[in-house]
Amino acid sequence: MSRKKNRLKEFKELIILIIVALTIKTCLIEIYIVPTGSMEKTILIGDMLVGNKFIYGMRTPNWIGIPYTRAGFYIPSFRFPKFKEIKNGDVVIFEFPRDPFQKYVKRCIGIASDTIEIKKGDIYINDN
Repeated sequence: MSRKKNRLKEFKELIILIIVALTIKTCLIEIYIVPTGSMEKTILIGDMLVGNKFIYGMRTPNWIGIPYTRAGFYIPSFRFPKFKEIKNGDVVIFEFPRDPFQKYVKRCIGIASDTIEIKKGDIYINDN
């Protein structure tokens, strides 16, 4: 009997651990692998980054399903208040618009009301 109770207790602890891990991954922080070489002077392909999901205003999940698969469905979501405004030069992690399972890591070069112009490969922000 004691052996059966121990296994049941271990199973319950494992389920709780999985729920806690998925909650942290979904809501607080997540580890990302850099998929592209567009930032190779500072961040290399394959580098691991820890993303802080709540600093710029965490969004509730808009999809519920089996993790790492496409089995699930979309739900309405909303964004929590932010602790910091995005500034030029910040590294941001976001979902690729055509594939929400693909995350991109880029550097912010312009925010709302900025004028961005590219001349002969040089980037000009607000005519600077």
